[in-house]
Amino acid sequence: MSEMAQDPTRAGSEPPDWAGEVMQLSQSEITALATKAARGAGLSWGEAEEAGWACCWLARAGLPAPAMLLRALDAESSASPLRAGIRLMDQAGGPEWTGALPVTLEDLVEPVLLVPFLAQAAERLGAPVELDLGSETICLTGREPVPDLSALCEICHRTGARVTISVSQSSGAAAPGRFDGRIERGVWQSLDALALLTTVPASEQSRQRAGAQSSDND
Repeated sequence: MSEMAQDPTRAGSEPPDWAGEVMQLSQSEITALATKAARGAGLSWGEAEEAGWACCWLARAGLPAPAMLLRALDAESSASPLRAGIRLMDQAGGPEWTGALPVTLEDLVEPVLLVPFLAQAAERLGAPVELDLGSETICLTGREPVPDLSALCEICHRTGARVTISVSQSSGAAAPGRFDGRIERGVWQSLDALALLTTVPASEQSRQRAGAQSSDND
């Protein structure tokens, strides 16, 4: 085995035991992979942790969340819904919230990634928040369990989307979602490549500290 293969300073996520082109990950595995990938893509650690949480939230809603996140991370920052969602969630209920809604966002990639952040905003506000996707409208009260959004799979890969976010008068709750932890091999490989960018570049000193050049055998 090569020294590089044993080098913990260059290790990525634990490779799944692929039986085909699709693998099932747990909620914690999705969160960890998504968080590291988001950080590797250039988000701050705080933003990356929110992205990891949102990715798991969407998987619990029955959506192909890792693939959605990857497309958002590959997009130009102005087209990504991640920072917009985090900003709205953080502002909810605070002094900066006055006049924040309604707001229209344009040219978004994967606009459904806004949903977890809007659910948190609704919970903080104590009022329903509505996301108008044009062909679909999602109402989030923040009080219900993660809803079933699997019917949105067909519009998940939308690009150049125009959405409007507003306070809603509706308070209807959707059925609870069912977790979907499936991830395609290519998506995992791309996210893992981004996650590797969070590791410290290997050096002679780091390899020695990691034990890559030493042996426990007498």
